[in-house]
Amino acid sequence: MKMLPRCTAAPRVGGLLATIGLLVSAAPAQAVATCSASGVMAGESFSLTHCAAAVLPGENSVTLWFNEGPITPDEQATFAMSAYALNIANGRERTMVLVAFCPGGGSTTASAGAVKSLDMGLSHAKSAMAGRQWLLEAPQDFKVEQIAGEAVPGGKLSGRITGQRASEGSYAWDLKFDVTLPTQEAASGVTCGK
Repeated sequence: MKMLPRCTAAPRVGGLLATIGLLVSAAPAQAVATCSASGVMAGESFSLTHCAAAVLPGENSVTLWFNEGPITPDEQATFAMSAYALNIANGRERTMVLVAFCPGGGSTTASAGAVKSLDMGLSHAKSAMAGRQWLLEAPQDFKVEQIAGEAVPGGKLSGRITGQRASEGSYAWDLKFDVTLPTQEAASGVTCGK
């Protein structure tokens, strides 16, 4: 009877581990977004530390979703495709801010002076009446303190936008973001002049 060497299983295990390593390294990594949105909505304070992004390359526009609680991977994927987020989750109102804008005007390269308007939606869990939807104009409603990056799928975008709207109650916001835009193209967004 012929004996097999004891190490015959090692190449299979090694090959399996190498294959798993290749598959893991080939899988797209989930980009880590750093963001915060703070301020007041109709006198109610808010502090949001979770966000997701969507990009519409044909218009070079970006939509950012700032949320009080974690955004699930499924919600992120849906938002990347639609640039739309529900203000109700699990039967409860969300505290959130949606802001859609053209980081570079009509260009892909972000520039503070090129951001002329913001489409902003606000929702507060403690006060349904605090919610608003506005088309804001610079410089009277907001200021782009800083912005850098590219409004392209997979591009990086960072910045800070502050503003206030006292004409309809007490509203103020400070939006900070450092995100990698999804590679998925959104089905909607704002129109940017070119």
